[in-house]
Amino acid sequence: MINKEFTIPKSFKIEGAPDGKSARVVVEPFERGYGTTVGNSLRRVLLASLEGSAVTAIRFEDIHHEFSAVPGVLEDVTDVVLNLKNCHIRLNGKESHIFTFTWSGEEGPVTAADLFAGQDIDVFNPEHVVFNCTKKGSRVQMEIKVAKGRGYATADQFELEHAPLGTIYMDAGFSPVVKVNFQVEDARVGQMTDYDRLIMEIATNGAITPEEALTAAAQLLIDHFTIFTPKEADEAGGGLGIPEDPELVKLLMRPIAEVELSVRAANCLKAANIATLGQLVARKEAELLQFHNFGKQSLKEIESKIEELGLSLGMEVGALGEIGQAPAEVPAAMDGTADEEDYADNDDIDDDDEE
Repeated sequence: MINKEFTIPKSFKIEGAPDGKSARVVVEPFERGYGTTVGNSLRRVLLASLEGSAVTAIRFEDIHHEFSAVPGVLEDVTDVVLNLKNCHIRLNGKESHIFTFTWSGEEGPVTAADLFAGQDIDVFNPEHVVFNCTKKGSRVQMEIKVAKGRGYATADQFELEHAPLGTIYMDAGFSPVVKVNFQVEDARVGQMTDYDRLIMEIATNGAITPEEALTAAAQLLIDHFTIFTPKEADEAGGGLGIPEDPELVKLLMRPIAEVELSVRAANCLKAANIATLGQLVARKEAELLQFHNFGKQSLKEIESKIEELGLSLGMEVGALGEIGQAPAEVPAAMDGTADEEDYADNDDIDDDDEE
């Protein structure tokens, strides 16, 4: 029988590095081709559309263009600008902030931690060197503008008509995500192996965790797709049709394995890829009877069991009734392997179950 149900991902796993800046995400199962579609969409949004903070302009005292040398500093203005671009920061509260930095201390490196000390700015690579002071007592004074934004912006987008003389505007990359890779592998659902497993590797600059970045990217895509969804569908059950009663939701998410069914009935449901009570009660009698080896005896048993729980067949449970997750009793169902004995009991059927 052809399965007309559309498989929706049910398994989401994320493994993060101790530094909180990188993570590996595994999502499955997707219908064939959807792993690439979703992975590519998320990658583009993660790299180009999330909000972040960056230095957008600087101004040195008594220096009027970016090709000048800075007295007492090893680097010229161009090098300092490049080093400022690599400061991983997060501006808190305001949309933009201008502050003055003055250095007249010991010779040696001046780091991002020194530069932003005392400001309402979080620094995630505090040891990053911005410039090196070559002479003890040298005085370096500069104004720095930090702003929030999305994606990548060129210097001319920040230019102001009445900016002070000597203001140097900078290209800015605002995205807190520094790298995103994804790959798609084969996944298994029950006895079917033509599904996708999406694996994503996400690295950030520390201003946001990979999980937060992924959530923000997914929400941004959802916001863009809602224009295509009729409002009537959203109003009827929040768009997913999930019951509002939390106790009922908890019951519907209960695994079939926790319900005391006969081996025959349990194996029939396992073969049909029904893993939860929600997926079971969303089916109607006629649909269950179409499952392989599923007869009237098994139907009566299941109706009796779910009636004891206050449920019935043919219930409207929205997304909780969608089939797509491999049965929990099949330990290898998601890694592409399964033993023949997992399905052997499906062949045991009495004559009184046959139609």
